Amino acid sequence: MTTAPLPPELPAPADVRGVLEGLLGRTVVTAPGTAVTGDDPAGTVAVYRRGRTPVGVLALDLTASALLGAALGLVPRGGAEAAVEDGVLPPALAENVAELCNVLAPLVAVLVDADGRRSHGRLAEVHGSGEECPADVADALRRPGGRLDLVLDVAGYGRGGLSLLLVEG
Repeated sequence: MTTAPLPPELPAPADVRGVLEGLLGRTVVTAPGTAVTGDDPAGTVAVYRRGRTPVGVLALDLTASALLGAALGLVPRGGAEAAVEDGVLPPALAENVAELCNVLAPLVAVLVDADGRRSHGRLAEVHGSGEECPADVADALRRPGGRLDLVLDVAGYGRGGLSLLLVEG
């Protein structure tokens, strides 16, 4: 007898921290934060799908996008600060953030089937600096439930906001 899959699971903040620390090679402190809604057109929004079904969304405010992109590319902190001051993410930092979004895919919307097997969404699209995200994604980002909202403090770079949320397919 086959039963329906269990509801998707959000990662624990410690899991997000662990992946980021491993990727960046520096300390990352996570704390509860406010929702990143995607209304900041200079931030980054990544959509994850399982097949054609959207299962999760990751949103980074401009500050988090800049500091994570800079830290990943070993760009000095001043490069991240300049991007925030200019209100736009340069292409090199945007490319780094897109790669980071891909690496975070195993944390997004983990699905557990009836047999206990785990799978996750794959990165399907990234909406970056200056690009509007689709209306359905923006609407999902404004929902209050099924989400993990964090402030990230990346050693040597600063603090920015990250939100992960589940999307009902």
